[in-house]
Amino acid sequence: MSESWDDYAEDWDSNPDVVKYAELAHESLLEKIDPSGKVVLDFGCGTGLLTEKLATQAKTIVGLDSAQKMIDAVNQKGISNISTVAAELTKASIGQSPLEENAFNLITASSVCSFLPDYQGTLFLLASLLKPEGYFVQWDWQATEEYPDFGFNADQIQSAYAKAGLTLISVETAFTLYTEKGDMDVIMAVGQKT
Repeated sequence: MSESWDDYAEDWDSNPDVVKYAELAHESLLEKIDPSGKVVLDFGCGTGLLTEKLATQAKTIVGLDSAQKMIDAVNQKGISNISTVAAELTKASIGQSPLEENAFNLITASSVCSFLPDYQGTLFLLASLLKPEGYFVQWDWQATEEYPDFGFNADQIQSAYAKAGLTLISVETAFTLYTEKGDMDVIMAVGQKT
C-alpha cells in the first residue's frame, strides 16, 4: 500500500480537497479537545497537513505514516516539535522510540482507518499507545446505504472502540466535503482510554 500512497505525495498539499479536509478536521477537533501542551501522535499523517496545524498547539507531535515520500514531505516543512516515523504500526514497532506504550495524550487519524486492512487490530495497537485518559480521534468517510462498505457508520465505530478498551465520547457527522465529484459526509469519533 505505501508504494501507491508514495505516488500521491508530491501533489498532496496542492490538492484543494485534501487541504480543506485537513482544515475542517482541525476545526472539528478544536470543538472537542484542546491539544495545547499535549503529546500527540498523528497516525497516517500523510504530508502533515493536519500535523502542522496541531504542532502550533501541541507540546510535541509524532507523525507516523507507512509511505516514506509522505514522511519526507513532512520533514521538508522543518517544524521543530514534529518528529516522524516512516513505518507500519505493528506490535514489533511499539516500544521503539517514539512509539512507546502509554506515551500519547492524543492520537489523531484523519482519513486513514477506512483504508486499514485490520481496523480492529490497529485500534488495539493505537489504544496501547495512549496514556490513561488519553483521546483517540478519527475522521473517515461516512458509510451510506448506497455505499455501506465505504467508510464507517456509528455502530461499527462504537463496537470497535468498546473492543479496544476505548470509551466512546462522541460519534457524529463532523462536516461535509463538497467536491466536483460530489458531496461526502465525514464521520468523526472521539474515544478515551479508561
